[in-house]
Amino acid sequence: MTHDVARQAFTWIESVAVPADGGLSWLEAGERFDDLYAGTAGVLLGCAEATAALSAGDGPAETATGGGMAARPGSGLGRVAADARNRLVHLARNEPDATTMPDDGVFGGWAGVAVALRAWAAVSGDQPALDAAALVTARIAERLLQRPADPARHTDVISGDAGILLTLLDACDDAPDAVVVQAAHVLADGLVKLAEDRPDGLHWRMLAGNEHLMPGFSHGTAGVAYTLAAAGNTLHRDDLLDTAVRAADGLLALGDQPDGWALPLLIPARPDRPSVNFGWCHGPTGTVRLFALLDTLDPQPRWRQAIEACLQALRDSRLPQRLYPGYWDNVARCCGTAGVGQLLLDRFQATGDPALLAWAGTLAADVLARTVPTPHGVSWSNTEHTRTPPDLPPEPGFMQGAAGVASWLARLAAPTTPPILPWL
Repeated sequence: MTHDVARQAFTWIESVAVPADGGLSWLEAGERFDDLYAGTAGVLLGCAEATAALSAGDGPAETATGGGMAARPGSGLGRVAADARNRLVHLARNEPDATTMPDDGVFGGWAGVAVALRAWAAVSGDQPALDAAALVTARIAERLLQRPADPARHTDVISGDAGILLTLLDACDDAPDAVVVQAAHVLADGLVKLAEDRPDGLHWRMLAGNEHLMPGFSHGTAGVAYTLAAAGNTLHRDDLLDTAVRAADGLLALGDQPDGWALPLLIPARPDRPSVNFGWCHGPTGTVRLFALLDTLDPQPRWRQAIEACLQALRDSRLPQRLYPGYWDNVARCCGTAGVGQLLLDRFQATGDPALLAWAGTLAADVLARTVPTPHGVSWSNTEHTRTPPDLPPEPGFMQGAAGVASWLARLAAPTTPPILPWL
């Protein structure tokens, strides 16, 4: 059933696309985006994930030369993938004319274009897409090497140097360009210099001068530490791995609470925000990826214990139950149910534990019950309990919309399919 719903979701995504130079693009709140968070790049990443899963799953075989099921011009997923891919290749080849990318960040800028094109090439064998990804990555690296020193730059995964570094590392795993490798070293060194050595461990502020630290994955310590661990492995630098381990040990101590392990959302806390979060962005769903990577690179009992502590925190949260208004109102990948479900599939693949797969099925049942039928397929609506009506308009994008939810549901139909991006 989940693969059928995934196909219907991509049919809806196709129905809300808008024409753009080279292909199609998508809107959020009436504004066109081509980025990884809400726009074309995220739609293509969702297509890549769904294609990998549906091509390997138990549903009807739908394959074609060079791209699996998504290469079929008659399928909604196939048309969406083709038009999103064409749009991004066009942007890559005509970067001076593109005005939709504000920076080089991975979720809002050019790095996300490279990530999506490389992901699509990996599942489809699309060499022009891979070439376009390499072109974008090389340009990013050149700009980084020419960038003046600025201690007030963003460090985080969402918008800053950590996310860009993850993109460069992905390129290094292919045919590494010397400029890309050099830029990766520069970014890694810069992140190490921006670490704050505090009594509760090493931390990174999203931006120098910010009042609050965020220890989670998307904007803070867990995400930067993950990136440095990955960089240490790819660039063969033990010093980077050592820095990541110091940060991870600090997070272990910081999250050790009397009623269970949980990282604070903000340091210092704010009275108008919850004390903890459970999604990929700020909670154990994202933080656990740091511990899982460290356990892969240097297996230690404390990393395995940390992984279990994160999973137990998710169990104790009782999600996806809506315990009170505003508690768990999101079904998406960034801060909602689909993100948790994706993590459970990752852990199932790593361990083979059937309880994790059953848990993911429970989450999927809740998401399926919240589908919004339309004449052109299905979508989902997140909720903002302070608004009237509380249901937000459905979005097509990856992190808060149908592309991310549908690609997870497709993978649930083929749960041994490996993740396209281990950090997301």
